[in-house]
Amino acid sequence: MHPAWAAVGEAAGEVPAKRAVSDAATANVVALLAEDSELSDSARAAVSNLLRRHRLLEGELARQRTLLQEWILSQLTYKTLYYQYSGQSPQAPRVELMREKEAVRRRIREQLQPGADYLAAPDESTRSLSSS
Repeated sequence: MHPAWAAVGEAAGEVPAKRAVSDAATANVVALLAEDSELSDSARAAVSNLLRRHRLLEGELARQRTLLQEWILSQLTYKTLYYQYSGQSPQAPRVELMREKEAVRRRIREQLQPGADYLAAPDESTRSLSSS
């Protein structure tokens, strides 16, 4: 497993196993609700509502996990291409390219701040060191 996936907190193989345990627990609660005739209607409705919210949260968690994995994949792709086309390696980055990268990051971060014009194109008037 790539270390970046570890940042997600779960290996791909772990998610279905956890899901199966959760599904089994949910099935047990549903069965208990069906069997227990002494449970009041309000308690039954509260538990049903909790189960519904739990399913919604599981769906949202799966969606967020997928987005995070796609983001990590995108970052690793751009990082790999950056090193490939800049002619440098992660072990020995060129100082001037690293400065340019940090300047671009600062400029983008400023554009993402509240009140900034986030649709504005980055200033392309500066000549890139990586194209020389």
